[in-house]
Amino acid sequence: MGFNRWAARLRRRTASQAGAGPVNAKTMTPVTLGAVALGYALDGSGTAAISGVLTFLTFPAVAMTNAVVQHLRAGTLQDSSGPPSTPPPVLAPELPAMAAATEVAVPRGAATFWDALTPVERHDLLARARTHLYAREDVLCREGGPAAEVVVILSGWTRVWVREGPEQRIIAFRGAGELVGERAALMVRDRSATVTAESDVQALRVDAHEFGAFLEANPRVRAVLEQQVYRRQIERHDFQAVQGNCSILITDITRFSAPTRTDADRQYVLDAMYDLMGGAFTASGLDFGRLYQEDRGDGALVIVPPTTPTDRVVDPMLAHLAADLRRHNRRAAEATRLQLRAALHVGPVQRGPKGVAGVSIITTRRMVDAPAVKRRVAETGADLAFVTSDFVFDTVITPAPGLVDPGRYSRVRVRLKEASLSAWLMLEGGGSRLRAV
Repeated sequence: MGFNRWAARLRRRTASQAGAGPVNAKTMTPVTLGAVALGYALDGSGTAAISGVLTFLTFPAVAMTNAVVQHLRAGTLQDSSGPPSTPPPVLAPELPAMAAATEVAVPRGAATFWDALTPVERHDLLARARTHLYAREDVLCREGGPAAEVVVILSGWTRVWVREGPEQRIIAFRGAGELVGERAALMVRDRSATVTAESDVQALRVDAHEFGAFLEANPRVRAVLEQQVYRRQIERHDFQAVQGNCSILITDITRFSAPTRTDADRQYVLDAMYDLMGGAFTASGLDFGRLYQEDRGDGALVIVPPTTPTDRVVDPMLAHLAADLRRHNRRAAEATRLQLRAALHVGPVQRGPKGVAGVSIITTRRMVDAPAVKRRVAETGADLAFVTSDFVFDTVITPAPGLVDPGRYSRVRVRLKEASLSAWLMLEGGGSRLRAV
């Protein structure tokens, strides 16, 4: 029986080697038959012979199974080693590794042109572009020059500006992922502004005709471009709004959080305020929707750019606003009555990533919140309380013709927190005729 154990070990070894492939089967078959003959000759028992025959019969089945497994394995390897269903983009050999990245550093704010593109669209654009490195103060495009190409910034910052006499007026700054010279894509023949590198700028340059072909091949990108052009038209006006000495108007709805108002009442009153202000600004020839605005919950902050004279914020805007407030309040219930306090000042404004700031804004806020102003509104029930700084009163109100009456203004003292300053107050509606305070 010792030979039986030996034959079993031989059978297991043979089966394991058979898994290596069909070639091993040819090698092991004569070995197995030889083992059977030798076992019979030495042991002389039929059991040894039967064990050898069983070993021989088991081996073809193992070999056949091995062949099937090898065939399936080969098919799997062949499928996985082929090209993917979506071939990866192939960059033009002259493009650097920086351009090959699918993600570009994004500056704060709205999504960039590059962000808006799909991987396939980015690929197509890269294939049509050539790279260029601009040094600091190099000009990417010049105001009035030919619009012959479009530039996509890969890294660095650029300054967009226009010439006003001897001075530069900065319109915007463009960073990584943003498109410069998009007017070329719209078949505009000349540049509207100069773009200068603020630092070393790595960029993609695309011929205007080639970029046009890119838009034809990718219709979705044309919509992206049109949205960007519209956004930049607004941005240009918005950027001007925070440069230099701006006119600052802050409004506040009196008793906005009164318990007699519901949330629906508050929303109605707030919407009415914006509607009336829009109509009043229109009467002064100003597009209220294109001025810089911040909602303050119970009022608004409006920044008027220095290119717009401050007297247009006063005349005839205030007269129209007062008349519209009177009409609104004659028809309104107590919960939706709109008593508005407004303050106007002029001063420098700074813009940050989350809005505007500056001492001038703080001063204007203090004027509209002054206890003396609130007290006079409560005493008179005025529809409109308008406060101006000494500077605005002396330079705009006093010499102004038209619907402005300096005699309607009286001096008030603004004391709020650590501030104490002089201002001028006019009331409209209610028992609003003022005595000097």
